[in-house]
Amino acid sequence: MMPPDQPVAQSVLLPRRHRPLRSALIRGLGVLLPPLLTIVILVWIWQTVKSYVLQPVTAEVGDVITWAIKDVRNPSDLTDALATEQEGVVVSHGVRYRQLENKQFVPLDVYTVALRGLGSVQPPTIGWGVYRRYVETEYMRPIIVIPVFLVVFVAVMYVLGSLVAAEVGQVVWGDVEVAITHLPMIRGVYGAAKQLTDYMFTEKPLDFKRVVAFEHPARGQWQIGFVASEGFAEIRQLAGEPVLAVLVHVNPIPVSGYVRLVPKSQIIDLHMTVDQAVHYIVSFGVVLPPQLLPAKTDVKAVGDGPHAKA
Repeated sequence: MMPPDQPVAQSVLLPRRHRPLRSALIRGLGVLLPPLLTIVILVWIWQTVKSYVLQPVTAEVGDVITWAIKDVRNPSDLTDALATEQEGVVVSHGVRYRQLENKQFVPLDVYTVALRGLGSVQPPTIGWGVYRRYVETEYMRPIIVIPVFLVVFVAVMYVLGSLVAAEVGQVVWGDVEVAITHLPMIRGVYGAAKQLTDYMFTEKPLDFKRVVAFEHPARGQWQIGFVASEGFAEIRQLAGEPVLAVLVHVNPIPVSGYVRLVPKSQIIDLHMTVDQAVHYIVSFGVVLPPQLLPAKTDVKAVGDGPHAKA
């Protein structure tokens, strides 16, 4: 006797569970990351300028001011000094001087200002140190230095930009760059830095006119990219055909990534604009241009199959 027919198990597609917490976190990151990354980049730029430009310039200016205003006297310079009721303080030509540990004398008011805000830190013991601290406290306060530095920095950048924009400035700066490119070790670093700054600060945007696809990283796996330029002549001769430099993007920023040199025969031109390709990339493939959507096929109605009821 044959066993009764068993019911055929049918796979049931269960709907995906809705995860409101995860969706909210992803949307929150999408909103928070752009301004956060902007702040991080601006802070990094400011810290770099502060460490390599502001602090060295401030130190040099402080030394110049110190040399210009310092009034440090040795005991032999104060032969007419008169002692006062305060220990270590003498009067010479109407000026009160304070004696330091190395026997030098500095004006008492300068010494008092130099000690302001030191707290438990050991005060300077030589005349130069007292005046250097005095200049920092009186003239080189951040509330004064930073605005002045920004004004001077912007003015210098404006003057340099105006000179380079002029024909004479372009010629002079071109000669300077030619001289730099002849220096053995510096030319490599300068060339890389110039390419980076030209990319960041040039007013002419990158000119991507073609959106293409090619098999990468393996056959059967397709990668979208932007044609930047023709490849190297040496590679073209070796390949026996034109070779294109294609920018392979790295999500979520479509203009970041790496360059891949691809033979022209292995490239397929996509009928989409650069803007549409950018939207496709930043949406991780969700936003597809209408002209590239697959053709709609008729779906058989329920009951049209072989097991439909008569």
